[in-house]
Amino acid sequence: MGTILGMLRHAVKSVGKSGQTVDFDEVRAMLFYLDEVPAKVHHVTESELLFPRIRERCHPLRPVLDRLQSEHDRGELAVRNLEHSLVTWQVMGDTHREVFKLMLNGYIDNYLGHMDVEERYVLPVAMDYLTESDWQELNDAFKIQRGSLVGSMTQGHRELFQKIVSNQPLS
Repeated sequence: MGTILGMLRHAVKSVGKSGQTVDFDEVRAMLFYLDEVPAKVHHVTESELLFPRIRERCHPLRPVLDRLQSEHDRGELAVRNLEHSLVTWQVMGDTHREVFKLMLNGYIDNYLGHMDVEERYVLPVAMDYLTESDWQELNDAFKIQRGSLVGSMTQGHRELFQKIVSNQPLS
């Protein structure tokens, strides 16, 4: 996710300076990826498997998990708003560029902050509360859950990710 967020920020950062233009298809593909993967894979795993186990074992983290879950719930709408803003910029012209850039930078900053809380706070604290058995059960559940996703969907997302990061044509 961090890779896509960084590439997305870079793709629009210099637009408007020295005649730089944006590749709307590339930005749209990155936004599509951010709409699909967190909602259908990443957040589902956290919300259905990891967070409940941490809640059960580590009561002090409950408010933090509530905040993270709320951010998951709002994430899809935020990406859809970005997609709409991108279309507005493309269709209505450059006068809408700065609104998109402001929305995008806010989204990226919030998402990176969300990831930072998960990685630097929640998971290290959870390591102290979850047992080896808990982690093994979670790992087994992750495999089952990921295996139940439609294979072509996840393969398609992997292919899209590879196209985005390698700058291949998206069609």
